Order: sequence, then structure tokens, then C-alpha cells
Amino acid sequence: MNEQEYAQLAAACDRLLRGRGTSVARLAIPALHVINEHPGSLAQYAPLLQKGAGGNLTHTPRAALRIARGLGRSVTAAAPPALHQADAIIVSHLSNPTQLDQQDDFYFGPLQSLLEERGVSSVLVLINHLPYEPANASPRSRIILPRAVAPAAELKIWGECIGAAKQLRKETADVEIAHFASRQALSASTAINLRIHAALSNLCRALNPGIVITTYEGEAGERLIWHAARTAKRRPLCVGYQHARLLKHAHAVRRRIGAPGLDCDPDVVLTLGKMTQRRLADSPEFGPTQLIEYGSHRSSLAPATDLPKPEDRPRQCVVLPDADDRECALLFNLAVAAAHQRADFRFVLRPHPIVDAVALRSRHATLRSLPNNVTLSARTPLAEDLSRARYCLYRSSSAALLAVQAGIKPFYLARAGELPIDPLFELTSWRETVTSAEELNSRIGAADDVPDREAAAQASALYSDYSCALRPAAIDELLTISRSAATDSPGC
Repeated sequence: MNEQEYAQLAAACDRLLRGRGTSVARLAIPALHVINEHPGSLAQYAPLLQKGAGGNLTHTPRAALRIARGLGRSVTAAAPPALHQADAIIVSHLSNPTQLDQQDDFYFGPLQSLLEERGVSSVLVLINHLPYEPANASPRSRIILPRAVAPAAELKIWGECIGAAKQLRKETADVEIAHFASRQALSASTAINLRIHAALSNLCRALNPGIVITTYEGEAGERLIWHAARTAKRRPLCVGYQHARLLKHAHAVRRRIGAPGLDCDPDVVLTLGKMTQRRLADSPEFGPTQLIEYGSHRSSLAPATDLPKPEDRPRQCVVLPDADDRECALLFNLAVAAAHQRADFRFVLRPHPIVDAVALRSRHATLRSLPNNVTLSARTPLAEDLSRARYCLYRSSSAALLAVQAGIKPFYLARAGELPIDPLFELTSWRETVTSAEELNSRIGAADDVPDREAAAQASALYSDYSCALRPAAIDELLTISRSAATDSPGC
């Protein structure tokens, strides 16, 4: 997919979301929310680029099987846990079982504690992405959202999915994409999003919170959470946390949907730092959503001036994949190949923190037999790995921005025929692009011979405000907005 095709796809999907026949079920279709240019995001649209593929994608038998399974699970659905009143609901994600042992949430860090210090009660709701049902979270202020809903709700969900599919088949504009979306309306992902919507609607009506916060990456589920929140008796302040990278062509986070009759856009977005805040504010379709610089709890890097000079660090390259398994394999395999060629270079393979390192080893044989100059870093703090490296190999991980701040020279791995997914797209010098292990080793060797401190300092300065340390004052700003909104709301 080229840049023009990507822009056309995003515009067509938005037209369908904003069209007269739109509905909550249509809003729940993941494919209508074009996230960004990452291959993992674009893979679902491959059938649209294959001429003549449309007639071969009717999944009626599979859809019937999904409906039957959903109804089967609904019969044994557990009753939601009883909860006391909460001023705020924080909706996060459970992707790694180790999260259940941590006091702070992986995505939101100490947010619950910060709210409690200000007299604001909260409940953390975890959407379960694990392949099994873990025991519910132990603290009373933390629950795992049930996967299944009651039978009546399950029937209603599939009725809405079928209705959305039929309505999309009647579209007379953007026909090819509408027909593609009609098949997606009967997908498991759409049904999952609608179950989350149903469960959150019940929870918000029971707790009647003043604030509902979730992550903000542009996913369909986020819009459904805010829509569900607004079905409560009082209208809560709906907040998104822009905690992740913003690629050059990130689309869904940069626009309001503004769908007729669907109140699903955030009131406030908390940002990682000034740079991402500027990017959102400068987006023509972002609209009147308020922005607050919040920061991140995940990494506390020392200033580059306090770190060893890169030339005084080991000849070490840290490899920084995102959470996508295919991206992880691509980068790790190339790094191992490079390590076999150059024993005098060391490579540190650092999985994304949300990835289970044990499961990763089981999936990829390369990681079970590493050369002596390669190590797998699963638990070491990011700041520590960066302080010991001269170079990084990356593709789309935002950790590359932190690496540059630490004085590390970045090498972007490019692949033929894809839109670049480089989060350092503003960096016009010093960053280098490689396509093979041989090229990586050659470029590292050349950089070792002629280090460029000035270019490193300029790159570090460019991204110095990409993210900031977590700002507790941002919570005070958010609560001020919430109180003002509550005063203005006629339903309170």
C-alpha cells in the first residue's frame, strides 16, 4: 500500500463511520478505524488490494459458528463483581500475567494512587487479552472485565452485527470498502468490542463515575468505552491517554469521528509530552478536544550529559522491537545474523515489556541458541540497557526516541514495498537506514571509525520533549476540568 492508497482508505473508512446509516455496531468494526501505517495494522486490508478477492470472502459459516460459541459462553457467564461507588473508572489492558503482581498498572502507572491522594476514588478495569481466564484481580479497586455477557445481551450483540452488515451492503458510495466492512461486522473482534461496550455500560450505570479514562491509540474499542460511559445517569468526563508512539501517518488518533447520534469522542487527551501534544494539536480534524501534558511513568532516563560518552561505552547495539511478534522476529533474526558475522560487536535483544519472554523463546528457535555475543534482556530496566549501548536497531518502537535522547546512534531496518514506520521521521541526519545484516555491520563499523558528537547532540535535543516525567499537576488540571464539566452538565 502506498501513501495515496493509505490516505484514500482512511478517508473512505471515516465516511462510512460518519454516514447516515452508522450505528454502535458499525463503530465497533476495527477495520473502519485506520490506526497507522504499521504492517500489523495494514495486514487486515490486504483483501482490498487483491483484485477479484471480494467474492471469495463470504464467511457466513464461520460467523454462524462464532454466534453459537458466543451464546454458549454467555450461558456460563459469571456475574460481575459487586463494586462500591467510584469517582473514576480507569480502563486498561491485561496482556501479560505478570501485570497482576504489580502494584501499579502497566499503562497508567500510579494513577490510582495519585487520584486517591486527591480524594478521588477509582476502580481499575482490565480488558483481558490473555488466551485464558485468570483469577480476578485481588484489590477491591481492580477487576478483570468478564469476556462473556448474559445470553440476552449476546443475542442483542449479534443482531446488531447482522444489522450493521446488511446496512453496509446497501451503501452506494465507497462500495468496495463498505462490502469489506460488512464482512468484518460479523468478525470475532467486532463482537468482542460490543461485549466490552455492554459490560462497560452496565458498570458505568452502576458506579455513575465522574471520569472515565482509557488508553488512546485510535482503536475502535476506545470509542466504544467512551460511548458506553455516556450511557450512565450523569455524563462523565471522557479521557484518553496517548501513551504510545505517534507514527508519521497515524490517523485514528488525529481525528474526531463526529458520527451522527454516536457520542464517542474524548473530551480530554493526556499526552506523553510536548512533542506529541503539538502533533495532535496541529491535526486539522482533532477538533476541540482539550490536551494536557501528562508524561510517562515507564522510563526515567538520566540526561545524556550524565551518561558515559557513546565512544566510552561497549561496542554494543540494543535491538528494540515493538510488541508485534512478526516485528520482533524480523529484528531479532537480523541481529543474530549480524552477530554471527562480527564477533567484536555485541547485541542486546530487548523484547517489548508487554511481551512474555518465556513464551517468546518457545515461539522462536533462534532465541533458544544464541551466539556468545548476543543476550536477551527481559527484565533489565530500559535506561540501563541504553546507558551501555552505542547503537540501536529498530523499526517502529518509541524506545528508539529514548535511545536517541541517550546519545545512541539509530539504525532503522527498512523493508521493500512498505510505507516507512520510523518514529524518528523528523530526524533528517545521523539516523541511518539498513536492509541487511551485512549492511548493519558495515554501517556500525564506519560509525565507530568516525563518531559524530554534534549530530548526536542535535538529535537528542530534537526529541528532548517527546515525553516527560509523569506530571502529578496534570491530575489537578484534569480534576478542575471534570468539576467544571459537572457544574455545566444539566443532568447532575
